[in-house]
Amino acid sequence: MINGIVQGVGFRPFVATLAEDLGLHGYVENCESGVRIVLYCDETKLREFIEILNERKPMPAKISEISFSKKAVKTNKIKGFRIIKSKKTGKISTSMPPDIAMCDECVGEMFSKGNRRYLYPFTNCARCGPRFSIAYALPYDRDKTSMDDFSMCRDCNTEYTNLRDRRYHAQTNCCENCGPKYWLVEIIKNEIVSHLSGEEAVKQAIDIIRAGGTVAIKGIGGIHLVCKPDSDAIKKLRKLKARPWKPFVVMAKDLETVKKFAYIGEVEERLLLSPARPIVILRKRGDIFYDVSPGFHTIGVILPYTGIHHLLLEKFSVLIVTSGNISGEMLCADNFEALTKLSKLSDGLLLHDRRIVNRCDDSVIKVLAGKPVFVRKSRGFIPEVIKIPSRNRKHPEILATGADLKSSFGFFREGNFYGSQYLGDLSYYINQVQYQKMLKRFEKLFDLHARVVITDLHPDYFSRTLGEEYAENRDCEIYSCQHHVAHIYSVMAEKALKKCIGVAFDGTGYGFDGKIWGGEFFSIDNSKCMRFAHLRYIPMPSGELAIKQPMLMAYAYLIDSGMDLKDEKAHLLYENAPVKTSSAGRLFDAVAAVLDVCKENTFEGEAPMKLESVAKRHSESFSWVLDKSALPWQIDFRKMIRELYSEKDKNSISELASKFHRTLAEAISVVCEEIKKLTGEKNVCLSGGVFQNKLLLEVAVALLEKKGFNVWFNEKVSPNDEGIAFGQIYWHVIGSDG
Repeated sequence: MINGIVQGVGFRPFVATLAEDLGLHGYVENCESGVRIVLYCDETKLREFIEILNERKPMPAKISEISFSKKAVKTNKIKGFRIIKSKKTGKISTSMPPDIAMCDECVGEMFSKGNRRYLYPFTNCARCGPRFSIAYALPYDRDKTSMDDFSMCRDCNTEYTNLRDRRYHAQTNCCENCGPKYWLVEIIKNEIVSHLSGEEAVKQAIDIIRAGGTVAIKGIGGIHLVCKPDSDAIKKLRKLKARPWKPFVVMAKDLETVKKFAYIGEVEERLLLSPARPIVILRKRGDIFYDVSPGFHTIGVILPYTGIHHLLLEKFSVLIVTSGNISGEMLCADNFEALTKLSKLSDGLLLHDRRIVNRCDDSVIKVLAGKPVFVRKSRGFIPEVIKIPSRNRKHPEILATGADLKSSFGFFREGNFYGSQYLGDLSYYINQVQYQKMLKRFEKLFDLHARVVITDLHPDYFSRTLGEEYAENRDCEIYSCQHHVAHIYSVMAEKALKKCIGVAFDGTGYGFDGKIWGGEFFSIDNSKCMRFAHLRYIPMPSGELAIKQPMLMAYAYLIDSGMDLKDEKAHLLYENAPVKTSSAGRLFDAVAAVLDVCKENTFEGEAPMKLESVAKRHSESFSWVLDKSALPWQIDFRKMIRELYSEKDKNSISELASKFHRTLAEAISVVCEEIKKLTGEKNVCLSGGVFQNKLLLEVAVALLEKKGFNVWFNEKVSPNDEGIAFGQIYWHVIGSDG
């Protein structure tokens, strides 16, 4: 028996070919726990088989466990080796493969004039193409995917049944005669004016893009809006999407093209070329594509991963590719939904007739301190089963509902975490619907039946309400884990830690005292968690409006620091602020506004991102105070704000932004050192959306390591709120372990 990601990655064909090459008899089948192999051979041949299997397995495959049993037989019951029909006899415990980028061999066939798949964009083989996005159930077979709508023609079936063919048992196998097809709906002045199919549809889409238009294109996990990366086309798209400043992503033909406008390190190159094909955040090389990410020092880049992408990039070396959605909602995946929502945002829609069962946005990764860190974990990585350390193997199954702003949920069973893809902001109804739909899909795919539910502490979160309803309907136990505590436990789960000093910096989270937290220091010992320190509470003028208008937080910090603004309205808003916050995210907003870097957040995190973009590494810092008069301690940045404001007209914005980052990093290292004096703890876990800031994270890590700390941060889940569900589960597991 072989467990891991071994279904949907060409594993059975590989096993069958290997067995035949070694002259072995038997069979292989998909089953509920992975792949079952029956071999009629002696132990020497078995060892040889397993050794070669481990060395040469298909690249997308991941083996987590190999187990075997022996049984003496007089004669072989089976002559030769074959793949037999999958069957399910127990609970699903295998992994579902994520979607895999089109392989080089399939790309080569698609551009070979003599090949029967010439220019056919759905060309795939046993080792590439859609997996999770088309699957209804496990074991992974064609009749349990949306490919079941297409019957293979004679030629495709011959490939499918030929042991030596690359498409042997390839569940997505098809060609132009029997597979999915594209068609184009062209829109002029909100009217449908043409309806083309096949190659003509793709050619017309290319013509629309070439003329400066935008086309909504259906891919593997959803629909993207695509246009040229020139100023006029981008301005038009920004206006249509009401997205004035948020960076767009560029899709480039190849690495050599990317190197012309961005710097690529070794880790970034490996990520760009990986089968997952994520968006990778790279440092810009000059301002070739200024309009793509205006005011930012980075640019998001992705390489083509589907046939339609390769066809487009034969005509354009670089394209803008952004989520096809109404701002705030998940990207569209259904044809009717696209026609309804995207016809006013595009000049044409290039759609196909293969249903997307599980929509998945593109994953986004940054390299921080030399390691890949998820900004968004979705297509190419989901579903990925992650081990969670636990002494008790008899834990009941758990559902963790995560948080609301960057939502994802997760299930826990027998030491494994089954995490969902990024599901968007749950303040939008359509995202709530998708969240519930995917929750049911995961239950079906992996045969999950939660008996315990963990939610966020926030009383108004949709994810909490849904968790409460789930628990009531299924008679489950239910618990609530504080937001920032969950952030820290998410790192601890990855690193199998039981104790640590935790630093959670983000934009918002409901605290035990009813205030808005976001700049927190914890001491954690197994299930015991103590809030040791936090950023000094600051009023949030106009409440949540201050999140969108950083100038309101600037007023609050300046007034709190003793500055006389001579602005009655600002003082009135400050004095009547409905809530106070310790949020590091709001501190970034305030500093960005004071320095005139950003006074309005047109998208989440805009001000901090722009502040990081103007900053460079700096050895100087501002003054600040650690108030240890009572627990929890308070980190007081009033001196820093006064100094920053007074130096505004004397020093460059870049220098002041740099000193701010350095000050925050120094505060982290000093406070951790003070906690260590009392606890003796040397492990520090950093989590929360603010630690997606490359400059802050890397300076903080360097300062902490210089003081002898072991520093850990998220790598398997995102440090932002997508990782909350993972932390919620480990928080409960540690508590249950005792």
